Amino acid sequence: MSLTPGTKLGPYEILDLIGAGGMGEVYRARDTRLDRIVALKVSKDQFSERFEREARSVAALNHPNIAALYDVGPNYLVLEFVEGENLAGPLPLDTAVNYARQIAEAIEAAHEKGIVHRDLKPANIKVTPAGSIKVLDFGLAKALSEDPVSGSMQDSPTLSMAMTRAGMILGTAAYMSPEQAKGKPADRRADIWAFGVVLYEMLAGGQTFSGETAAETLASVLKETISFDRLPADTPPALRSLLNRCLERDLRKRLQAIGEARIMLEGPLGAGDGTEAPRQVEARPISRTPWAIAGVLALALVGFAAWTWWPRPKPVEVGIARFAVAPPEGTSLTANSPNAPQLAVSPDGRQVAFIADETGKGRDLWVRPL
Repeated sequence: MSLTPGTKLGPYEILDLIGAGGMGEVYRARDTRLDRIVALKVSKDQFSERFEREARSVAALNHPNIAALYDVGPNYLVLEFVEGENLAGPLPLDTAVNYARQIAEAIEAAHEKGIVHRDLKPANIKVTPAGSIKVLDFGLAKALSEDPVSGSMQDSPTLSMAMTRAGMILGTAAYMSPEQAKGKPADRRADIWAFGVVLYEMLAGGQTFSGETAAETLASVLKETISFDRLPADTPPALRSLLNRCLERDLRKRLQAIGEARIMLEGPLGAGDGTEAPRQVEARPISRTPWAIAGVLALALVGFAAWTWWPRPKPVEVGIARFAVAPPEGTSLTANSPNAPQLAVSPDGRQVAFIADETGKGRDLWVRPL
């Protein structure tokens, strides 16, 4: 049952109904505490503790291209209200590349936090009146899904989610990665596949994969050959190559990090005739630091060479001189023992001093030059 304007959920006052999704209705509401307009997603069921844990991790995302999650109630989510239209193609090449770069930046920021969208599609991407992109509902597909079960098709989380939430599968199947369509766990490479589908549709217009039923759409995702003939003739080869990498069914061959797509989209793209556009190199002022370092190294090299090859005086050969110092006549050297006479050499090595006994006169201190 839809809520009427004026109804309050906690501090949030319902203003009007703006849409319905897989989890319930979406309302424009007013936060009476902060006096700001928000989007209120109201579920038919009470949220589980697991959902609240997932929602708290999503609320940690803070990026200009991601619609913020402000609050979680017992059965509702409070999100940033984003004015604008849902993304749709075909778009001019420059516009498509600009939007794709912003989407890639949003996905990259979430992946760095360990959060995978799992339900990226045009209905979850808003283009604001200012021309910026806002990606909605990051990580909520995982929060809404049941606990993991067996990997068989009849028990796959994808199909069980579709059966319990009418309408979600019809809007999601065309953007599911092949591994999701098979009921296997989805990681960041599932977002890369969905990014490739969205980029393809921005360029070509219309859905990449379609069918009259969800089953036929999933079969198209799994088996249908992806034709690039629908792309505009001026689509650069680099962009076609990026689409090939994103829409690779083999997980090991698919683009492994969305940051690679973001880097490519930030740089110059090749022309549509199959040639690569010349890369423009920005002119920068020449720094003096490398020249100063080179000068110091050159001086050091010259100094080393001079030290190595400069002629040096030959060392003076020093011989060993032996001589005897005899005590004066009529005296004898005084010693504590026969082999240890009491004598000393002056600090400058030029004189020797000794004590000698003179018969009948006692001891005297004698000093002699060497």
